[in-house]
Amino acid sequence: MKYRKVYIRLIITYLAIFLLPLIINIVMLENLAVSTRENICASVHSNMAHTMDTLDNNFREINTITARISGNSNIRYIATQMDEEGKKIEISKITYAQEYMAAMQIQTFVEEYYVLFRKPDMVISPNRVYLYQDSWNAFFQYGDMSWEEWKALMTGHYTGHLFPEEKTKQNGNVEDRILFVQSLVTDSGVKGNLIFPIRSEGIKNLMRDAYISQDGWAYLLDETNEEIILTVPAADGSFEKVPSSVLENGQEIQEIELNGKTVEVIRVDSDHLGMTYISVLPKEYITLQINRDQQKLILLMTAVLFVGIGSILLVSWKRGRRIDGILQMLFSMGVEDKESLKGDEMEYISNSLKQLIDNNTDLQESIIRQKPVTRSLLLERLLHGGEGVSIQSLEDYGINLKDKRMLVIAFLVGRGDSADVELYAKETVVYKQVLQQSLDSLLAGDKYMCDTDMDSSVVICTMEGGFQPANAGFQKKLEKITETFWEEFGVKVRIAVSTICRELTEISKAYDQVCEMLTFGDSSGKTVVFYEDYQDSKEFYYFPVTLEERLVNAVRTGNAESMHAQLSEVYQVNVLSRNISPSMMHFLVNDLQCAVFKALHSLNDRVEIEEEEIYRQLEQLNRENDILLRFNHINSMFKYICDMVKAVNKESSSRQLEEIEQYICDHYMDSDMGLTKISDDFGYASTYFSKLFKELFGENFATYLEKMRIEKVCELLKKGYTMEKIAEQTGYNSVYVMRTAFKRIKGMTPNEFRKLNEEETE
Repeated sequence: MKYRKVYIRLIITYLAIFLLPLIINIVMLENLAVSTRENICASVHSNMAHTMDTLDNNFREINTITARISGNSNIRYIATQMDEEGKKIEISKITYAQEYMAAMQIQTFVEEYYVLFRKPDMVISPNRVYLYQDSWNAFFQYGDMSWEEWKALMTGHYTGHLFPEEKTKQNGNVEDRILFVQSLVTDSGVKGNLIFPIRSEGIKNLMRDAYISQDGWAYLLDETNEEIILTVPAADGSFEKVPSSVLENGQEIQEIELNGKTVEVIRVDSDHLGMTYISVLPKEYITLQINRDQQKLILLMTAVLFVGIGSILLVSWKRGRRIDGILQMLFSMGVEDKESLKGDEMEYISNSLKQLIDNNTDLQESIIRQKPVTRSLLLERLLHGGEGVSIQSLEDYGINLKDKRMLVIAFLVGRGDSADVELYAKETVVYKQVLQQSLDSLLAGDKYMCDTDMDSSVVICTMEGGFQPANAGFQKKLEKITETFWEEFGVKVRIAVSTICRELTEISKAYDQVCEMLTFGDSSGKTVVFYEDYQDSKEFYYFPVTLEERLVNAVRTGNAESMHAQLSEVYQVNVLSRNISPSMMHFLVNDLQCAVFKALHSLNDRVEIEEEEIYRQLEQLNRENDILLRFNHINSMFKYICDMVKAVNKESSSRQLEEIEQYICDHYMDSDMGLTKISDDFGYASTYFSKLFKELFGENFATYLEKMRIEKVCELLKKGYTMEKIAEQTGYNSVYVMRTAFKRIKGMTPNEFRKLNEEETE
C-alpha cells in the first residue's frame, strides 16, 4: 500500500455516491404514502381505460356489422316481404341471408349473434335458422323471461341498447351475458332486432386487476348512470353502488365516504356508447399496501446500508490495489519527476492513457476507418426502429436530426426489362453516388445515405424552411432524374418518397412506406411514387405474408375460429375500409386461391381430402363476379379443409401432447427455451402454437414451462445445490429472475422453502 491516499479517496468517493441517494430516500419516505395511493389509483384507472378502449372497438365492429346487415337486400326482403308461409317456401333467400351473416362473423366476446324477424316470425343466426317457435324456444332464454316475454320486449325500437347481465341460455349453454340490441330499420319502419349476446366473463377479466381482484369491486353503468349493466364483486363477494350524486361532478379519481368507510372511486367515461366504468377501492386496503411498502423499504435500506458499506470497503481495497499497481508501473517506465503526483491519481492515469493513444497512429487510423461503418450501422438501426439509438450517439458520427423535419427517399437501380446484362456492383455504387448528388441539388438540407441492398439505398433528408415535398415541381425534378438515367445510361431507376417525419421514431414507419412502394407499387408504371398519392390510389390490396402464414397455419391445425378471423380481417380492410378496385380485388382473390393450394400442400398427404372437388370450386370461383360470394366460397373451402384436419387432429392430439411434453422435459434447462423456439422446432407459427398448446394442456406455454422449472428448482433445493447452480440448471438467466418466479409460484422465497424443507426433514 505505497500510495495510501488512493484507498482513502476511493472510500470517500464511493461513500458519497452511495449515501447521497440513501439519505434522499429516507427524507422522501414520508411521501411514499401519497405516491403509493396515486400509483394504485393510476394503475386501476389505466386498466379501466384499456377495458373501455377494447369494448369500444368491439362495439364499433358490431355497429359496422349491423349497418352492413341492415343494408343487405336479402335481409331487407325477409324483414319486409316474407310472411309466415313464405319462409317455408323461399328457403334459398334465407340461405343467402345466412351466408351473408356468416361472412360478417365477428371475433369478439360474441359467440353467435342472431336476427329476430317480426313479420315472418323467425330467427336467423350465422350458423342456424329457426322457423318455428318450438325450435327457437330451446335456442335462447334471457334471465327468467319466457320466450313470449322476450319477444314482446323486442317489439320496441332500440338504438345500441344494452340489456344488463343475466343468466342467458344460448345453444344449450347457460352463462352470464349482457345483450347489445340494435333494431332492424327499413323504409316501412322497424321490422326486427339484431341481438348480440356478449359473454360477461370476458369483460370482467378485463376489468379485474391486481387491486380490484383483492378488496375492491367494479361495475359498468349505462349512459344514464342509473342502471348497472355488469358487476365485478370483491374477492369476498362484497359490492356496493356509488350514489349517483357523487358521480355528477365528473371527477375521474375521488375520495368519498361510503356507508362509514372511506373509499377511492375511479371512473372512466366512454364517448362511444356513453357508458361509465366504475372501480371502488377501500382506503383500508390502500393503507395496508402503503404500510407494507414502507416496511419493505426500511428493511431494504437497512440491508443496503450494511451491505453497501462492506462492499465499498472491499471494492476500494481491490480497485486501490490496481490503481496502486498502475501508478507504480507508470513511474517505473521512466518518469523522472515523481513529485508531480500531487493531484488526483485517476487524472494522472487518464492523461497518461490519452498520451498513449495520441502517440499510437495505428490505433487512430483504425478508429477513423471504423467511423463510416458505425455511421452506416446507426442509420440502418434507425430505419428498423431506432432501438438503442440516441441523439448524442447520432451526433457523435455527424448525423444531426434533432428537431428537424425529415423525409425518407429510397431508390432502386437496375437494368431495363429488355437488357441482356445485369449491373456490376461497381456500376451500382457509382449510380447510387450520382443519385445522392442529384438529391443534393434538389434539397437544401443534410442527406444521410444508407445502403439497404446491392441495388437499393435509402436517404434520410432534412428539410429546411417550409419546403413541402408533395408539390409538382419537386416531383417533376425527380422524374427528370429517372429519365436522364434511362436516356443516358440505359439504367432504370425507381424512386419512392415517404411522408414527412418530425420525430426519430417516425423514421422506421417512413422506411416501411418506401419499402412497400418499391415492392408493390410497380403496377402503376410510375418511376417516382409519393406515399400520399400511393395510399389514395387504391392500386394495392392488403394481404401481407404474415397474415397468409397465419391463415395457412390455422387451416393446417384445423383451427376454424382463427381461420375465420384471418379472412374477416382481409375482408374488413380491403372491402369495408379501403373499398379496393375490382382489378385489385381480382388479384386478392388469386392470392387467396394460392393460399388454398399452400394449405393443401402443407398437409403433406396426412389428411385425405378430395382435391379435385376443391380445384373444381376454384375454377368456378374465377367466373364469379360477386365479391361477397367469392369470399363465401373461399371460406367454405377453407372450412372444409379445417374440418377434415380437425377430425385427424382429434385422433393424434394425445400423441402430440406427449411429444410436446417430452420436448419440454428435455429442454426446460435451456435459457433460450421459449415459445418462438419450440414453435419453430415443431414447424408452427408462434401464435398458432400458443393456441394449440393451450387447447392441449389447458394453460399457457409460459405458465406451464415456469411451473415445470419451479418444480425442478424445488428438487435441487432439497438436494442442497447453490442458487447460482440451480438457476443455471433450470434455464434462468440470473438468480434474481429465478427467485422472483419462485416467489410468484410458491408464495415464498427459495431460502424460505429450503428452511421449511429442512425443518420437515428434522
